[in-house]
Formats: sequence, structure tokens, C-alpha cells
Amino acid sequence: MSDLVFGDIRRFRPALVREARDRIMLERQRIGRVMTELLASRPPATAWSGPAAQASFTRTSEAVGALGEIANRLVVTAHALARLADLMQASLELVRHAERRAAEGGGQVDGLGQLILPRLVVLDPVLAAHLVRQESLLREEVFRDVRQAESLARQADDEAAGRLVAAVRGPADALPPAPAKLPVPAPPSLPDNGFIHPDSVFANASWWRSLTPEEKGRAIRDHPQWVGPRDGLPAWARHQANLELLARAERNVAARLAAARRNPFHLLPEPWEDEVERAERYAQALRTVRDVVSRQDGVPRQLLAIGGADGLVTAVVAVGDVDRADHVATFVGGFTTTVKGDLRPLDSELVGMRHEATAVAQDGAEVAVVAWLGYPAPQISGLSQWRRSVATDSIARDRADELAAFLTGLDAARDTPLHSTLWAHSYGSAVAGNALLLPGDIDDVVLFGSPGVPIRKLESTGLKPGGLNVLDAPTDVVPLLAPAFPGVSALRVPGARRLATMHVNGMPERLRTSFGHSQYTAPGTLSRHNLIAVAAGRPDLVIPASEQEVQFRAFLLRTGLAVARPFLP
Repeated sequence: MSDLVFGDIRRFRPALVREARDRIMLERQRIGRVMTELLASRPPATAWSGPAAQASFTRTSEAVGALGEIANRLVVTAHALARLADLMQASLELVRHAERRAAEGGGQVDGLGQLILPRLVVLDPVLAAHLVRQESLLREEVFRDVRQAESLARQADDEAAGRLVAAVRGPADALPPAPAKLPVPAPPSLPDNGFIHPDSVFANASWWRSLTPEEKGRAIRDHPQWVGPRDGLPAWARHQANLELLARAERNVAARLAAARRNPFHLLPEPWEDEVERAERYAQALRTVRDVVSRQDGVPRQLLAIGGADGLVTAVVAVGDVDRADHVATFVGGFTTTVKGDLRPLDSELVGMRHEATAVAQDGAEVAVVAWLGYPAPQISGLSQWRRSVATDSIARDRADELAAFLTGLDAARDTPLHSTLWAHSYGSAVAGNALLLPGDIDDVVLFGSPGVPIRKLESTGLKPGGLNVLDAPTDVVPLLAPAFPGVSALRVPGARRLATMHVNGMPERLRTSFGHSQYTAPGTLSRHNLIAVAAGRPDLVIPASEQEVQFRAFLLRTGLAVARPFLP
């Protein structure tokens, strides 16, 4: 068993191993030419016969056979060195990624693979909590990279030793197979309750980086279920795998629908009629996903997740290139949101918002926007089921881990830093609020039309000062219901910033007031302007709420409380 450690990996030189492989293959070619010349030099049987001829023929055959065995052993050696170089390269890339991450965090990785960070004295409790969370995430990421690099290096060392010894000593008919026949290493197992902790996200990212390019291609092709739903992997890989998973889901629901329609009892009451209707709704939702990711409008889409539960399709679709974007904004929908009914119009809206954000982003920075419809949002049909009702935060608590892992995975999958913004509307803010209490990597949050969040102190979210922003439109009644919803009003979280939704004198004339619960992203509104400014990393463009807006909402809140108090528990 190899005992290679982090310091040894730093000294890896895969290029030298590849050079040795190339020289061996040149020698193999030279031997091949000699074998050809020997065979060509044998006289034909009709030109020479007798004992001497037979002896010459035998010796030539023996020489050709010996050279052939040497050539085969050289090929096995070359394959072993090629495989070794690939594994060394992947291991070295893991080390370099860990070192880059450490440097970005102001630290370094020592010769034992330990992360060394400077100790800072911070008096602001919010900033201190933010730095603690960032350090925790960084330590976990570096730890996973280092452990995966060491494991891969030891595997490479042991595997190469076995193959090279076999190439020298083993019988010719027992030489090891070519590396291409080796199976793709399996990924880390998925937790039963999803990716609720960043160690699983970083483990996924490290696993992917440990694969050779050929193994990555085979993983996408042969095991798309390993890649598509796995947070921490690059968006391009997830997109390719999820397209295959989407095709499988389309085939499965088509067969299911055909079987249900063939059933002679499908016109009778449940369950037969219900199965047809459920399958049709599922098929329509899948068609919606297919139509959106296939749009030909010059804007790339990436399918980052596709799934389903309780007859509902869930999906995550990005507008833009998540792997290259400097800023990524993730939109989480609220009450009644569905893939079938909302993905098409939401995609069109996000295309426009991405265009506006790109126009104001500095230094030509790229922006991507993600529609995260990755949870079964409460529906009107669920009002009779208390646990699935919009009046509780049960669904938000159950699915917050998936949102936290997705957001953490966006950054974990990359080699360059990312500015990540979370836009959460209505009930989606409850999902976001619960996600913020979990370990995760989020830079800025904008909650709009929020009925309430489970946050009591900004320190519990790990956000930086000014990282929690709230939009509360003048005539939106949903935030007024916060006293009846689990949690507290987002505006009551100490340190939350209230951004403008109501136009007053002195504000840009081109920006109008946002009205109601569904106008926050309407073109030309103050709320949309603020959403875009935050997502584009332009705090200088953010317009805070005026004193008039604050007083107006306070009046509505007092009035709402007076009316609702007799009905509150």
C-alpha cells in the first residue's frame, strides 16, 4: 500500500511520465518495423527447403514471437504510464485547487495538507459570524480536496506498480487489460435526506475533479444519475446528464400514459382516471422543460436538475453559463409555483433581467440567472392538508437543505470565485430563510413579498453586513400576514436592509412604484432595479426605501394587526 502524502503530490510531474510513455511507444513502433522486416526477409518455401531451411524458419519465428511479446509488454507499460499520468494530473489539480482556495481566503496549505489562516480580531458580530462561516466552508473544501488527492495518488501509485510489475514479470497471456476497460469510480453516496451539509457538496466536487477527462465523459454517458442531480459538479456536466435523465423521464411517462389509456377501466372513477390525469400533467411539465431548454433565442440554457415527487415535476434551469459567469442570481418561486405553469414565463422574464444585470455589471462581468423550481411549492389543492399548506413552513423546512446545497455547489464546482445572489419571492422566502440557517455559501439575499422567515439574528445566517435585503411593496398584503405565519417579518431581522419599492420625489423618474404581490419583477419598477443591482454586484446602484415608504408600511402593519389580532393564536 502506497504511503504518498500531500507534500509528495506537490512534486508530481505528469509531463515527465507522459514523455516516458511516448518514448516507449516509439520503441514499440521500432520493434514493429523489425518484426516486419524479419517476416519479409524469409525466403518462400519453394525457393529453399531442407533441414537448414526449417531451422532458419523456426529461429525467425521464435525471434518474431519474442519481439512480439516484448512489444506487448511495452504497450502494457505505456498504458500503465498513461493511466498513471492522468491520475497524477487529477491529483495535482486537486492540490492546486485547494491551494487556490486557501490563497483566496488569505491563507495557505502547509506541507501536511493543513489549512493555515490568519487570526483576525473583528468587533462587528455580524462580520465575525460571516467570517466564521466562510472559514468553516473553506476548511471543509480544502480538507476534501486534500484527502481526495492523497487517496487518488495512492491509488495511482499502487495501480501503476501492479501493472508495471506484471508487464515485466507476468506471463504474456495474463497481462493486465487496457485502462479504458476500468470502471468509472463511483461517487460519494447521497445522504438519505439530501445534501444537507457542505461536506457532501465538497466531496462531490472533489470526486469529479479526481476523474480523468475520459472517465468524466463515461460518467455522463453511462451514469447520468451520478452527475445530473449532484450539487458541486460543473453546470455543463450536469446539463448533459440531465438531458439524458429528461429523455428517460419522457419515455417512462409516455409508456405509463399509454398503459393507463389502454386500461379499459380508465373512464371509471379513481384510481384509473386519476392515473391518466396525473400522467398527462407530468408529461406536460416535462414538455415545458424540454421546450425551455431547447429555446433558440441566442441565450444558452443549462438544465441543472430534473426530478419529481407527488405527481409534480421539479426543475432547475439556468439562463446563461453558470460555469463562466461572475455573478449568478438564483430565483426561488413561492405559493402555486409549478414547472408546468410558470417555467416558460419565468424563463422569459429572467432572460430580460439577466440582460439588464449584464448591462450594469462592471468590467464586462458575465451574469447568469437560475430558476430554482426544485421543490414542490404549496398549491391551492394543498390547503386542505395542513402540513402541505402555505400557512405552515413545513415544506420550506423540509426542502431548505436542497437549496442550501445547490447554492454552495455553484461555488464548489468552480475554479474561480463567484458572487452568488438569492432572490426569493413569497413562500420561497421561507425556503430561503431556512436555507440561510444551514451551512452554505451565499453572498447576498433579496426577499420580496415575504410572509416571514425563521431568522432571529443576522449572525445566524452567516451573511456579511448588508447581505440581507427586503422588498416590501406598498399594497402587498402578504408581508402583513407575517404575524400569522411561522417566524418573523423579514424586516424585523436586525441588520436587514429595506430597499425601495415606492417612488418618491428625488428618485429616478424612469422607475415606478411596485404594487401588489406579483409586481416585484415587472419591468421599470424600483423593485426590479434593486434586484438587478444586488445581483450584478452594484451596491452603488441600490436605492434604499424612503422614510415615506417606511412610514406608509408601518401604518398598514398597525392597521393589519388591529384587524387580525382577534384571529391570531
